[in-house]
Amino acid sequence: MQYRSRSAVLANTKHKAAWPIALLLVMLLAGPATADEPLTDQAHLPVDLPMVTNIVEPGGDPSLGDRFDSALSSVNAKLFGALLFDVSFGAFKSVETDDQGNTVYEIKPVEEEADTEFKAVLTTPGGLPIRDAEGELRVVTVKKGTKYQPVSESGKPDTKQGDPKVSGPEASFLVVFLAIGAVFFTFWHGFINLRGFKHAIDIVRGKFSKKDDEGEIPPFRALTSALSATVGLGNIAGVAIAVKLGGPGAIFWMMFLGLFGMAAKFHESTLAQMFRIKNPDGTISGGPMYVLDHGLKKMGAGVGALGKVLAVIFAVFCIGAAIGGGNMFQSNQAFEGFYSQFVETPSLAEQQRDELPIEVLRPLLNNKQLAAAATGDLAGKKPAEVRAGLAEERVRAILLPSQIAKVLPQDDVKADNERRGALKARVSIGFGLIFATLVGIVVIGGITRIGAATSKIVPAMCLLYVLGCLTVILSNLSQVPGHVGLIFTEAFAMDSAWGGLIGVLIIGFQRAAFSSEAGLGSSAIAHSAARQKEPVREGFVASLEPFIDTIVICFMTAMVVLITDAYVAPELVEESNGSAVTLFAFKQTALGSWFPYVLSVSIVLFAFSTMISWCYYGERAWGYLVGLKTVVVFRLLFVACVFVGAVASLGPVLDFADVMLLTMALPNILGGVILAKLVKRELKAYWARHKAGEFTASGSAE
Repeated sequence: MQYRSRSAVLANTKHKAAWPIALLLVMLLAGPATADEPLTDQAHLPVDLPMVTNIVEPGGDPSLGDRFDSALSSVNAKLFGALLFDVSFGAFKSVETDDQGNTVYEIKPVEEEADTEFKAVLTTPGGLPIRDAEGELRVVTVKKGTKYQPVSESGKPDTKQGDPKVSGPEASFLVVFLAIGAVFFTFWHGFINLRGFKHAIDIVRGKFSKKDDEGEIPPFRALTSALSATVGLGNIAGVAIAVKLGGPGAIFWMMFLGLFGMAAKFHESTLAQMFRIKNPDGTISGGPMYVLDHGLKKMGAGVGALGKVLAVIFAVFCIGAAIGGGNMFQSNQAFEGFYSQFVETPSLAEQQRDELPIEVLRPLLNNKQLAAAATGDLAGKKPAEVRAGLAEERVRAILLPSQIAKVLPQDDVKADNERRGALKARVSIGFGLIFATLVGIVVIGGITRIGAATSKIVPAMCLLYVLGCLTVILSNLSQVPGHVGLIFTEAFAMDSAWGGLIGVLIIGFQRAAFSSEAGLGSSAIAHSAARQKEPVREGFVASLEPFIDTIVICFMTAMVVLITDAYVAPELVEESNGSAVTLFAFKQTALGSWFPYVLSVSIVLFAFSTMISWCYYGERAWGYLVGLKTVVVFRLLFVACVFVGAVASLGPVLDFADVMLLTMALPNILGGVILAKLVKRELKAYWARHKAGEFTASGSAE
């Protein structure tokens, strides 16, 4: 393949002495590299080299791990298509148009593959040439088989017009199913989540508990055991992602569904108490699998057979969710939080951030970063003007290490990455071994030891995190009313992020579903083991979980993210990790010098408590399928997976676990609706006795 640059073409003309003038005329006629970026550096390009961008070197033969990831990704795609399809069938999507009403089309890069090795000048995705630390153009060797995007003689990366751009929200089936279930149970029980709120507080305080009530743990420990599985990364990371994707209005809908989720938790936990069983060793087993199996038998033989099938489906999904999302993901994120804050050393790019000439760094800013940085005096200006107008300190702060690495010697960058990768691998092994040992010590003891551990860990870590949030909120109290008002106005704004009102609502509902797990049936397994004489009473205890999780703690996180404007920070435009957004938010506050360390510890504690509770959920499901005599096999497998999660890159495994987690809602809610009359009858009788004063305070069962 032959490449002839604009300069080379001009050099071949008869009047070679006039080529600089001709080059200048061509540059003026050619226009900018993009609609807003002038071609400032093209005159200094070597006359015989082409320009390329987006280089992707060929990989070797796929490894066994690569083949596994590919196969599992294919399975995930089918599962997502079957269970997370858009129930609105694109009703909220529309073709994008520009300010003049013209259709906006997808712009796809033209990708070529080198059929022979050649040298080229490397540019940014916008077409601006990249220079090294000495100000020299970055010349790279494009190897045979390498894929790249050519840059035309006008200085623009070669692109082609694709299909019209279609944007708008999707209403995933499982998320909508969860939301409908929560709303149904709320109306079915006459807003018991609000009517019984004070009564739920009294129960948790032990006002109606007795030590001789059947069960393994007191109501408060059942609550903390369940909370330990739901309060966690969803509160730290999920809220930040909700605000980043949907704007402040997403928080309103997240809390809104959290209120309805209280009724869903009440319903499923009441059923779990009603149909729990006592094992020969004196322990209690319960949860949706027993509700579906034993509960639906009362509805007739045909319904009973359906219940057995649904129970098995739920148990299988519960085991998968416990090992994947409840274990390996938590272990992986705990290690990442610990490593990034306490061990990780600055990369070569980060070390050079403040040393490199600003003229070398400024062209590296991409259009997303420029758009996010266009505030104050730069608001409304074109990207090229924003690029030129940004202060030097701001440019250095916004650039990502991966962008800065492009201007450094690639051999040095490669050696630095290998060194840092080796360090991370060694630390992950040690962390995984220690973490697996700690989890093993707790989970081998069963729900009693889990309840004892989480009754101390969960309140402590929640208090620690909430105190940090409150410090930020109280020190910026004057901003709170404005941000609260913004949450409400944006929640109903028709022109807000992701397709207006419907888009923000869907994002809020999605994050609420992941945060509180209301309707999934997972926490009902823990509540089934509580010492309670009255099944409905434990339902009231469970109803407090979404309030604490999705309303109180999530609101605290949202305020910190909004007060610090972390959700629109140009430093985070490419960031999809919610924990990083929340961590960045705290760094912008007066607590920034030390609280990120506390937050990292909180992430580890949140992960630890989530893991030990999900081990219990998984082993109860295992016991239902295989029998309690072999539950030690599951515990050993679970502990082993703690280590695997810390040292592995999970990828498709976690996508698979997420699907199974959400799919737990299908049999759980379906069975709950079938048995809704039974729960309503129990609640009506219990509430009448409560109003008649039949229940007397008996003090704490502790």
